[in-house]
Amino acid sequence: MEPTDAPTIRVAPILRTILLLAAIHSFATGVGLIVQPVPILEWAGWGTIEQHFFPAQGGVFHILMALLYMLAYRSASVRGMLMPFIILVKTVAAVFLLLYYTAVEPIWMVLASALTDGLFAAVFLYLFLRSRSPVPRI
Repeated sequence: MEPTDAPTIRVAPILRTILLLAAIHSFATGVGLIVQPVPILEWAGWGTIEQHFFPAQGGVFHILMALLYMLAYRSASVRGMLMPFIILVKTVAAVFLLLYYTAVEPIWMVLASALTDGLFAAVFLYLFLRSRSPVPRI
């Protein structure tokens, strides 16, 4: 089989699926940060939250990002424009969380979040670059 005869799959449906997963993840995280259920916060390693405003503000940010992911999911015409920003946001989030985990407080959920955001960033970058190549292959 020649390299040009290699089986190809369409990247757009896979990218859309990952965008949907990111939207669900961000929306659930946002609601959790707004509601701040004590048992989940303790399980995740934060313990009791004394000041509720800043976590709630972070929750609003996550919900806005979920809406952005859904916009990219639904509209092919803006997806190409939004993907570089989405990749940047996920990359910055991963770096920030990893630095927070290593330099400030080693909360296991912070590390898990850093790894999750880093994985999303890497997959988004790979699929975005593949979607822009002349023959998208995976």
